[in-house]
Amino acid sequence: MSISAIKVQEKIIHDPKTRTHFFTREGNKVDVSGDSWILPVVYRHSRLNFFKIKNDFLKRAIKEHVLDQATRVSSHAGCVFWSDVSALVISRQEKFSLDNSLDIKEFEGRLIAIMEEAINNARSKNKLWVLYRTVRWYIWSAENFSELGFSKDYAKELMRLEIPGNPKGEAVRQAEHNSGPLHRVLELQPIIEALKQDDSKEYDHLQQKAALALSIAFGRNPANLTFLKEKDFLEITSDSVMPCYILKIPRIKKRQLNSRDDLQEEYLEPEIAKHVLNLIEASKETKLTIEVGGEVKEIEKPLFINKSINKSAVDSKNWNDAFNMWASQITELLKSFIKRHNIISPITGELIKITTRRLRYTLATGLVAEGISRAELARILDHSDTQHVHVYFEVANQIVEHLDKAMAKGFSKYLNFFKGNIIDENDKGVVNAEREDKHLIYIDEHNPKEQVNIGVCGESSVCHLDPPYSCYLCPKFQPYRHADHEHVLDCLLANREERLEKYENARLGIQLDEVIAAVAQVATLCSGGDVNA
Repeated sequence: MSISAIKVQEKIIHDPKTRTHFFTREGNKVDVSGDSWILPVVYRHSRLNFFKIKNDFLKRAIKEHVLDQATRVSSHAGCVFWSDVSALVISRQEKFSLDNSLDIKEFEGRLIAIMEEAINNARSKNKLWVLYRTVRWYIWSAENFSELGFSKDYAKELMRLEIPGNPKGEAVRQAEHNSGPLHRVLELQPIIEALKQDDSKEYDHLQQKAALALSIAFGRNPANLTFLKEKDFLEITSDSVMPCYILKIPRIKKRQLNSRDDLQEEYLEPEIAKHVLNLIEASKETKLTIEVGGEVKEIEKPLFINKSINKSAVDSKNWNDAFNMWASQITELLKSFIKRHNIISPITGELIKITTRRLRYTLATGLVAEGISRAELARILDHSDTQHVHVYFEVANQIVEHLDKAMAKGFSKYLNFFKGNIIDENDKGVVNAEREDKHLIYIDEHNPKEQVNIGVCGESSVCHLDPPYSCYLCPKFQPYRHADHEHVLDCLLANREERLEKYENARLGIQLDEVIAAVAQVATLCSGGDVNA
């Protein structure tokens, strides 16, 4: 049989009129007898509605490429191609009258016009990378289904189009206030503080806290969290004083056939583990079942239970994932926590825009500031090599903003780092007022003669903090109302700028930020101002 005859036979075998199903690379059977396909991707919406495509030539070509991607690469690849081609081509079909009234030649010309508009639009926005999958689809279709109206000559032109890779790390490089890393003191610290103080036992709130704690600790993508099962959380010691916890996190994007085929063990700090423990305890009496073919099947409990059931999993018969959350629901848990606690960013003056990706950036840039190696950062972020972590090292010393007194006082109205009690020197009942060793003095390190009596330490036992800097953050600190806290604030701001310029190190620059915010808060309160005004 000739090569051309073999190709004709293959096309007859794969003709959509005779095809009823296919098997994905992961081995899942997909019903393709109609115009609504459900790919077995359970952490995102994966129903592909081809009936909205008005032209049969276009529909056939898109279906064929989805099938190719799902069988050869992954079901996820089929989904993301569908998303891209929907945004760039299908969305323009009405504008270019791409319907079934066209003959092959007319279809060919209008599809090229659509591609050209998409290219010009992407070029004007410096986003040529968004075209990659759609351009590859056109070239692939011209090679395999030119008879459907795909020009081989135009495909050759597209081959010469230089499409840059997805600009990974741009949000990190630009330190964008709504998509880049969170400020480790002004934004991340209030979130952590709210997490520590939140004692709600409502199930939704427990889910929010566990998702937030794990995202802060490990910087994983939301899809990683959707595949977690309760059994992945292990207490490997019975020591009540020094407990040790392990979480086996499913790996994604590693080309394995199943997202749970490979698990990475991570150690959990007790402060993080308690949120997972509380969530598991709250669902202890919950039993998850689903009816399959008249038989009731019990499902292993995911850590994050989708109470409304995962329709993508059910439709694609992935019963074990029937109660998994979608990735978007994990992100929604984080947003709900921020909204519930009304955590305002001092930088933007608005609710903090939070995503798992921003927390991933925050973790990475923070670890770089602490001196982590490239290899270890790649392991923590679950990258296969170090090429994707370079951006964090590039920007490590560029993400700290300069800070002046006006900014510090402006930020203080959104923060609550000072938790002590302001006193007057003649007040009765001041804790430790009679003890000389508990009266605190601030000494300017550059001018030791400049000394300020700032208040009294209310700690009765030995204090292990680092006075006077850490005092402003201590709930037992009793600052004097009439002390010169403005001078302390000036000195701290000057020291911060000096460290930034002298050492060119982000970590040394941000070490003082929490103290600066607390001192600014005290200075404002002592001057009769309202930090919440």
